[in-house]
Amino acid sequence: MIKNYFLIAWRNMGKNRFFAAVNIWGLAIGITVVLLIGAYTWGEYRVNHFIKNNDRIFLLKSKWANPETGVEFATLGPLTKSLQDNYPSLIEKAYAHDGINVVISVGDKHFREGVQPGDSTFFEIFNFPVAYGDPRTAMDKPNAVVLTEKKARQYFGRSDVVGKLIRIQSFDGKNDNFEITAVIKDLPFNTVTNFFKPGNEIFLSTGSIRYFGREFGFTSWLSPNIVGYVLLKPGVTAEQLKKPIKTLLSTNTTAEIQRSLEVTPVALKDSYITMYNGLAGKMIAIFSLVALFILLMAVINFVNLSIGNSLTRLKEIGVRKAIGGRRQQLVVQFITESVLVVAFSCFVSLGLFFILRPLFGQIIGKDIPGLSAFPAWFAVLPLMIIGFTGLLAGIYPAFILSAQPSVTALKGKMKNVKEKLLFRRSLVAVQFVAAIVVFIAAIVIDRQVAFFFNSDLGYNKEKVVTAAVPRDWTAAGVAHMERMRDEFRAMPEIKEATFAYEIPDGAASGANRIYRPENDSSTAVSAVVLTTDERYLLTYDIKLDAGKFYDGTAADSAKIVVNEAAVKALGWRTAEEAINKPLRLHNFSRVLYVSGVTRDFHFGTLHDAITPIYFQPVKVANLYRYLSFRFNPGNTSVQIAALQRKWQQVFPDAPFDFRFLDDSIARLYETETQMQKAAKAATVVSLMIVLLGVLGIVTMSIAKRSKEMGIRKVLGASGLNILLLFIKEFLGIIVVSNIIAWPLSWYLLNSWLMEYAYRVHIGLLPFLVVGGTLSILVGMIILGMTHRLGAINPVRSLRTE
Repeated sequence: MIKNYFLIAWRNMGKNRFFAAVNIWGLAIGITVVLLIGAYTWGEYRVNHFIKNNDRIFLLKSKWANPETGVEFATLGPLTKSLQDNYPSLIEKAYAHDGINVVISVGDKHFREGVQPGDSTFFEIFNFPVAYGDPRTAMDKPNAVVLTEKKARQYFGRSDVVGKLIRIQSFDGKNDNFEITAVIKDLPFNTVTNFFKPGNEIFLSTGSIRYFGREFGFTSWLSPNIVGYVLLKPGVTAEQLKKPIKTLLSTNTTAEIQRSLEVTPVALKDSYITMYNGLAGKMIAIFSLVALFILLMAVINFVNLSIGNSLTRLKEIGVRKAIGGRRQQLVVQFITESVLVVAFSCFVSLGLFFILRPLFGQIIGKDIPGLSAFPAWFAVLPLMIIGFTGLLAGIYPAFILSAQPSVTALKGKMKNVKEKLLFRRSLVAVQFVAAIVVFIAAIVIDRQVAFFFNSDLGYNKEKVVTAAVPRDWTAAGVAHMERMRDEFRAMPEIKEATFAYEIPDGAASGANRIYRPENDSSTAVSAVVLTTDERYLLTYDIKLDAGKFYDGTAADSAKIVVNEAAVKALGWRTAEEAINKPLRLHNFSRVLYVSGVTRDFHFGTLHDAITPIYFQPVKVANLYRYLSFRFNPGNTSVQIAALQRKWQQVFPDAPFDFRFLDDSIARLYETETQMQKAAKAATVVSLMIVLLGVLGIVTMSIAKRSKEMGIRKVLGASGLNILLLFIKEFLGIIVVSNIIAWPLSWYLLNSWLMEYAYRVHIGLLPFLVVGGTLSILVGMIILGMTHRLGAINPVRSLRTE
């Protein structure tokens, strides 16, 4: 009997190939989107879960009143070790590390890499799998290096490299040998090694901290940039850690730090989802909502077409009942057919998942796990979709149509049952609403991203290249870098060059407090510090509003240059009024005098309003990281090649890792760019599902109303009259859908845009474009389907009936 149900269902699908194809592909697209986003969500939630004790390892997360003071995933240098030393009943182990970029040399090859100098407890906290070496002794030597297999292969061409030596350049220009003591297997994405892109895969022992001159960071309670982890003893909770943290801060830090800093322990298993103001969690919520909308549209499409198609089978029901078929058998038959179609859709979606997974990963910038990465219970999801959707689509014909008397059904009529047109049109309207919202969102997101890249940033980002330089943070090193800069400036390809600690990519070294001497220090204003040479403004084309910039002489040490935002925050009415006025820096005894005021420029993203900035001369701080070059007009590829040749002459032991400034700026908006791509993809998918549904409904309506169309043509109706008849059915749905979708879209998108200090105005245009585009697409489908109807002889339609 069961075999017979499936055989009849298969034959019915073959008889109605068009509707079966529309149903299968429409639903398959929706299920594929759910699988792709489900895989992405699963991968995001599983970050750090491969690390043992991820529920007992806690990151000491900092929240500063002024975000420029420090990053959230780092904390005060001595805090981690102090917790272990003072509270051994709570803390089992502790690990703190720094994060720096250095030049690594292997033979005559040179690499710029991110490394992690830290405590010797690295392997005691994290159970990273070791391919070669002994994790118990790997961090004992002062010059020990642990790296991943990927880095080992990059440097030596093989992974078994324990005992090999590499040279690492310090910040005062030395190049000492470090011994590889262990090689760990390549790690999946995690927040321990990937808190910055591209991540650190080289780990150094405690002795390296002195080599790089980073002791201050680990020992000073004024240092906010050390990453700290603690492994709690079994049974100890994060809540028990809060009071010890507060006690240590109140004992060792200033009143100002106590007021502005809140340290919270966050479990390693949750740190990724909560990091950067919960960015990953927000992205998961957005993508999940999109998946839900698209699946809902696909299911509505399937149910709507299934119900409509079932109404053409009344005579079949009558014949079955007349020859002795029971209602129970009819119910099972209709539900079996629906389940079979949904099952086919699921199989198709599995194929689409494997095909589209790499493309989806490129769109959102993530590695999407395959189905094999999911737990066994995940198989329940497609079974639930098959059962729920199949039952939902089959329940109407199964229980309503099968209840019709045999004689009535044989006449093709329904007794005491209306066709439920309002219900079906409501389902179509829900689809249109979802598609309109996604379409409008794609347009607004696209405009906001374009606004980011096309806005006036207050400087000229075109034809500017930046490159990290070897570091020698001494007076002699600064003088040497000044000579190298001038050698580059002498090149005909180079218009200007500058060296500085920061480039305008949002990665500030920190902030300090500045105030007017005639006022109390409590009135101090927090300002971002930029350490630059005297050619910084010329290279980046930053305009001066008043006064002069630094001139590279000893007199610069008594000067300070600020931006317009700092002038306003300090209480001066104009830039001219601030010139030659005294200023003090917090915890700095010397009085400085304002020599210049720059116009405001966006050092970071357009997410936030421009904040106060002050410049300090590189010769005073003896700190630098980058050389920046502005090219003259010409062939950029040729200019880059010439610059590389010169670089190899000037810095033979340093790699030429350059980056165009506009590429660095683009990375600041990586999340929005991914959202832009995802919104466009979601728009295409939602329109495909909606238009497939329209195609199926129009085709079904034409088939059911063949006799009506013949009578209308006999009575003189033209092809245009018939076209307008079908358009009128959808016109009301489109109008109602827009009335619902427009305010909903505006509310959602306006709430999103309010997160940005600088944003586009939504306006009426996106709504009109979407409404018009959707109407045109629906009209084209109706025109294409009714065009053939106009060419059919009405006598043939009437005779067929």
